[in-house]
Amino acid sequence: MLSIPDDFLMDSYKKAVALNLCPQFIKLLENEIRRRSMHSPKYGKKSAYHENESPSIH
Repeated sequence: MLSIPDDFLMDSYKKAVALNLCPQFIKLLENEIRRRSMHSPKYGKKSAYHENESPSIH
């Protein structure tokens, strides 16, 4: 997943949730978003995604 751009990852997550895809796939995407947020200032405190909450699709 390292080669997937961040914006594509977030779009994929939002679509997976909206389409109610396999929970394991959604969890895989969540884990990758969480991993990236811990290693990137791009997902800082102003981000819609925090470690203790799921990203919102709204």
